[in-house]
Amino acid sequence: MATELTEQLTRLGHKAELLVTRYESLQSDVRRLRDEVVELKSELAAANATIEKLKVDNEYLRVSSALAPDTESAIKTREILSGLVREIDACVADLKKEL
Repeated sequence: MATELTEQLTRLGHKAELLVTRYESLQSDVRRLRDEVVELKSELAAANATIEKLKVDNEYLRVSSALAPDTESAIKTREILSGLVREIDACVADLKKEL
């Protein structure tokens, strides 16, 4: 009977050690994931700032094209706007990939 109790205590000790190991592993994963969340939030904020800047630039270009309606200026403005829209689309696509 004492042998059975000793064996049960040994098994219980091993299970406790296993639980502690698993707990530490999960804690490490949680810390890593929290760091990743902070990093991703930072990247998202930077991308949002870039998008806002590009929106302002876009608005300035619209106003300037209205003030200079000659064909050559309009073509150049459209080319610039197309480039900006492509950059915005690329930023949005990158954000979607990261999430």
